[in-house]
Amino acid sequence: MELNGRELNNSRMYSMADAVRYYSGVQLKDYMGLGGFRTINVRSLGSERMRVFYNGIEISNALNAQVDLSRFTMDNVGSLALYSGQKGDIFQSASDYASAGSLYITTRRPRFQDSSTTNFRVVARGASFYGISSSVLYEHDLGNYMTTSLSVAVDRSAGNYEFRYRRKNSSGNIVHDSVAKRNNSRINSARVEGALNGILENGLWSVYMYHYTSDRGIPGPIVNNIWYRGEELTERNSFVQGNLKLDISEQYRTQLNFKFGYDYLHYENKDEHVTNLDESFRQFEGYLSSAHMYKIYEDWMATAAYDLHYNDIMKRNERTFQEPLNFTRPWRLKHLLSFATQGSFFNLQGQASVLGTYVNNFERDNQNRQYDDEWAVTPAVMLSYAPHRNLTLQAYVKQSYRVPSYSDRYISSIEGTHLKPEKMLQYSLGLNYSSTTDGTLRRYGATVETYYHNVDNKIIAYPNGSLYRWTMANLGHAQIFGGDANLFATVRLNEVYDNQLEVTGKLQYTYQQAQDITSKYDTYYKHQIPNIPWHSGSAILNITWNGWALNYSFLYVGERYSRQENIAYYKMQPWYTHDLSLMKQFSLGNWNMRTMLEVNNLLGQDYEIVSNYPMPGQIIRFTVAAEL
Repeated sequence: MELNGRELNNSRMYSMADAVRYYSGVQLKDYMGLGGFRTINVRSLGSERMRVFYNGIEISNALNAQVDLSRFTMDNVGSLALYSGQKGDIFQSASDYASAGSLYITTRRPRFQDSSTTNFRVVARGASFYGISSSVLYEHDLGNYMTTSLSVAVDRSAGNYEFRYRRKNSSGNIVHDSVAKRNNSRINSARVEGALNGILENGLWSVYMYHYTSDRGIPGPIVNNIWYRGEELTERNSFVQGNLKLDISEQYRTQLNFKFGYDYLHYENKDEHVTNLDESFRQFEGYLSSAHMYKIYEDWMATAAYDLHYNDIMKRNERTFQEPLNFTRPWRLKHLLSFATQGSFFNLQGQASVLGTYVNNFERDNQNRQYDDEWAVTPAVMLSYAPHRNLTLQAYVKQSYRVPSYSDRYISSIEGTHLKPEKMLQYSLGLNYSSTTDGTLRRYGATVETYYHNVDNKIIAYPNGSLYRWTMANLGHAQIFGGDANLFATVRLNEVYDNQLEVTGKLQYTYQQAQDITSKYDTYYKHQIPNIPWHSGSAILNITWNGWALNYSFLYVGERYSRQENIAYYKMQPWYTHDLSLMKQFSLGNWNMRTMLEVNNLLGQDYEIVSNYPMPGQIIRFTVAAEL
């Protein structure tokens, strides 16, 4: 599933999380409303299993294994692709084969028209609750087949939105029903991205720089009619990464990736209702990858790749400026080695791969004592058969493996407990039909896919009074069965008041049954896993005419439970939102202009994505973009 630059520009979507939540089988997890720590869960795999790749290199987070999508904006994105299992291209790093689900963020590569050597774009936004953001993109042709780009963005929001809080007891009687204002949900952030791209005689190379800083309040959950939480979070995320691709010969290609990263997180809790904390974490990352592909025959190729990840983490008490005595400063070396082959025979295409994972765990404060090495060998097979040019049958089976993050083992509310690595076996079978014509009905199609996941030692997390320090647990054994269905069609009328009218509609539905089947003696045996709805879906309608674009979207998430036991007290009600946007494109001198008015949650529904974290009501946003 992929969105290209044109589709992204013509849609209502503003943030990365807004974009991906309309994919099938995706649950968005939003804990802080406008200030937003946002992650996604695809097909009930868990946010920790959702790997995010930035220009082909993984954005890793050894601290909590989750990537906050609010760190990224759509302003600088050229394409966005979501895959379940793994993508079909076998010329990739070993880390790509390790993913159970992956999101690929690719920034736009500079392109220049005619004799121009410079592109410039500026975007400004204003939104409800004193939300203001702006971004600037500069691209320049340096000559000698080299280009450079620089993107700068700032974002702020007071986040003081009103919400309705209603709670019932186990008998169904209302015990709380009031309207309050969400405090301590502010955010101030800035983002800088730079790139240097070059073309060689037999290849391509790129170097990227990224820095993100944010200071935000954490409003925390609403528990027992308590509204305010005095939690503050400061983040600094920086990395430099590079990529080199070379075609050595017609048969042999090679690729080299590298990355150096530094993450800083400072958490302070002054709330009188919980234990006060004031501590920081510093995470250092090193990454090196080498991939090779050899074409055996015209339709048969093989690849091999090796990745090395280095992660080191430091913890400090900001009041004493010392490391805690009970924190042993863990560090980790992760080795990934993959082999894959891909071939085609008439209308049948096949891919087989195997990945070896070996993790060395150390404790620096215990004289680099090595402990509990973890390893696994995980194969995968993918098949695609096209009996007709418009019809494709796809299937795959894949085994994957996840080592608990540092947060799971050292920071959660069961600190010191040794969690077991999570192992999973994925099966998927899908049918895709799509067609294009020269008539009024330009494009149409449908996709149906069913899947089954068998997970051992599934790691789950749920808040337990603090968003920062969660409760972690191994479920033991979980099984997930689900299915996705998608319909889309585009109708184009060539003469409507001398202009072209195009209407695109999309319908998506997902069913998921995710159960804990560890022991039949558990009170939650065969209960739905927390926060996973049985039913969800979306509907999108886009109309474009004479530079205007009207986009309507409807998003629905059915009932689910906030805890392992599926009892009435933990039931979360279904929610849905209507979003509407109107965009106009026009020229102003040499500038290409775009203005957009958005109304999110049009009806102002009260809802929660995560239990006890109320979301904003109606949000209005106005955007002006100018490009030269």
